[in-house]
Amino acid sequence: MKKLIALSTLAGALSIAAAADASAWTRSATSTGPRGTSSVQATGSCANGSCSRSVTRTGPAGNTYTRQGTVSRY
Repeated sequence: MKKLIALSTLAGALSIAAAADASAWTRSATSTGPRGTSSVQATGSCANGSCSRSVTRTGPAGNTYTRQGTVSRY
């Protein structure tokens, strides 16, 4: 599971870099390992100097974890 989170974080960072000029983005990924299938879905947008994102991860046991954040530049 730690490997999935690390890979998801890396993929998210690369996705953000690739979508730097876009005002909204959506990403999703699925990974299958020895314990089952896990997935991650992320969305984000930027407007008026403020960017927000929401990431939902679902583990092989069906447990779901959601994280949201906003960053503003003044």
